[in-house]
Amino acid sequence: AAIPEFAEANLVDSWVGKFPGSVSFFSPGSFDRRPPMQGDPNVPTIKFAGDWVRMGDLEHGAKGLCQERAFVSGLQAGNLLLDETIGKSSSSSSYYKQHPVLPVREDEAQFTAAIAVNKQVMQLIPRFWVR
Repeated sequence: AAIPEFAEANLVDSWVGKFPGSVSFFSPGSFDRRPPMQGDPNVPTIKFAGDWVRMGDLEHGAKGLCQERAFVSGLQAGNLLLDETIGKSSSSSSYYKQHPVLPVREDEAQFTAAIAVNKQVMQLIPRFWVR
């Protein structure tokens, strides 16, 4: 367990909510219209996190919409906020520790080869399903 005491916890109640149509959906080509994680430079204390943000130089892993991307962008937005607030503090007694973000490993050779083959095949087949 991340926190050893959690191993001793007992579940007392649970609930699953289902909300049809509540998941964000971005169409192909909408990446440039997504908000940047860094937010507006004129308001440095506001950052954006979620699978829908542009992460700029901090781009990590899949660029699609997924829980992992949302989680990592949250960590990185928090780290940015720490850097731009506490990190710029003139007080030498201020101490903070960024949350580490593990690097994504490179794709395996067979996966990279499959991507290359797919690109070649898709150049020959008409894309009836994408206009």
